[in-house]
Amino acid sequence: MTQNNMPGWAVELRARYLAGEASLFLLHGNVRDLVPWTDAGGVTTWVDLRTFLERFLERTREIVAYYNVSQGLCFTSKLHRKLFQTVIDARRQLRGEPKLAELPITAAAAIPVIEDLITSPTHSTGVILDFFETIAPNGDLSFLGDGDKANLVSLQRWSSDPTLLTTDNLAILVTEHLSDVSRRITASPQLAILRVPFPDEATRKAFARSADLADARLEMPVERFAGVTAGLSLLQIRALLRGASLSGEAISFGTINSRKKAIIEQECHGLVELVAPDHNFEHVGGMDGVKADLRRVAEAVKRGNRNRVPMGMIFVGAMGTGKTYIAEAFAAESGLTCLKLKNFRDRWVGSTESNLEKVLELVDALGYVLLIIDEADRSLSAGESSDGGVNSRVIARLKEYMSDTDHRGRVVILMMTNRPDKLDVDLKRPGRFDLKIPFFFPETAPEREGIFRANARKNRILLGDDVDFSAAATATAGYSAAEIEAVLLAAAAAAGEAETDVVRGEHLTAALRDAVPSRDQRMLAFMELLAVFEASSRKSLPERYQALTTDEVTTQLDALRMALGRRAAL
Repeated sequence: MTQNNMPGWAVELRARYLAGEASLFLLHGNVRDLVPWTDAGGVTTWVDLRTFLERFLERTREIVAYYNVSQGLCFTSKLHRKLFQTVIDARRQLRGEPKLAELPITAAAAIPVIEDLITSPTHSTGVILDFFETIAPNGDLSFLGDGDKANLVSLQRWSSDPTLLTTDNLAILVTEHLSDVSRRITASPQLAILRVPFPDEATRKAFARSADLADARLEMPVERFAGVTAGLSLLQIRALLRGASLSGEAISFGTINSRKKAIIEQECHGLVELVAPDHNFEHVGGMDGVKADLRRVAEAVKRGNRNRVPMGMIFVGAMGTGKTYIAEAFAAESGLTCLKLKNFRDRWVGSTESNLEKVLELVDALGYVLLIIDEADRSLSAGESSDGGVNSRVIARLKEYMSDTDHRGRVVILMMTNRPDKLDVDLKRPGRFDLKIPFFFPETAPEREGIFRANARKNRILLGDDVDFSAAATATAGYSAAEIEAVLLAAAAAAGEAETDVVRGEHLTAALRDAVPSRDQRMLAFMELLAVFEASSRKSLPERYQALTTDEVTTQLDALRMALGRRAAL
């Protein structure tokens, strides 16, 4: 296998080892997938990572060993096993210990033996430690058993021992999620951490063309198939193709999209929802300024003008102002794959960070993604807590991710909140969130009329000739967009009770008479001023706020915060 045929991470591993930078490597990411292996004859096969690493190491290593806590220590050949026994027995004899009677299985027994092997200068050795998170799990020391602590000390010694670099040996540690591994290990400067990515488009195309999968029928060119399967592993693509081969049915865009949605949501165990918006800006009434700003971003995404696409956006405003609806409409306008982050927090140590890492890996694999984080003030609150530092680590990881300019134009993170004051100040800064759009209740009667009409189209409501949205707009001054939609749906319900599909003026009048808008005006005013404070452009503000200085807004916020008391802190 030539360097040109190797995956990028394998090329980097080889280069860093030959340069003497590291002898201890940690692979993470898409490590449970297939990897292309090209033999000396130029024939490419698709193998699991263990097989790839064993073949990769066998070219230059005299001994290649593999270990996980279930199978124990094993070797690729009897010769390697025999050489291993010779090396270990010699090391043990020097210490006055008996020969090794059997291959170790438990981590407590295996780690000292592996340490003897990789520190021996007599033979060149490569050791693969798979499912490494089970050997050195992330967690508080007080919760670790004596065996785990002993393993951790040994592994820390490996990662800090300069003599390992002087031997012709290396160890490759493998884990799916980096956050599952003890931070005492991952923080070592002598450990080289390499990410195994999801397959890129070229790899997916080559895989789809491989001989054993050629029986599947595609309703599209293989190049297009490779494009629309972004975010899927090769194993998942193989299952899709083999299923089509067995059923005899051709693979269509609909097949891929439905299967992809099920796979992504299953793989992420409810951490994300793949949203397929059924509306765009044509279904949004009013909000002309907001739509104009977002259309510019959508056009920049579609044209590939990455420098004009914000790294992130924040929608801020009181509940019921249409933030979620507009976000989904923007996804449809921009063509970005829309993922909605669900509850990724967990009670187990390290699970929350691992869940976030899994989501970010999926986002990277999909490419051209809009990641929506709703109610960000709850999931990413900057307040003090007793969570053992989980929240600060989550925010730090998100900051790190959003600071990577390689994501610009490919990944847009959209946070929605009505309490931006609870978010980390540094997280909200330009460079991470370049566009902060305030949302307000509809200001004018024509705007409210537009919302009535847009919701009638969205909900496919049949209207009678006597329906007067102009009068309804006047009667709903102070209503939110959500409350206006509720009025319209109540009118439709009244029509249904009258056994008609057509909403008439009397039904709308009755619904308006019965509606009770929000009475919590003080809290709504507080949230509205927070939106004013966060806005990144004066042009996005209603006229009554455009002339206010920052000091004036802050003074009004402080007064409302005092009036609300404890409620403002909740």
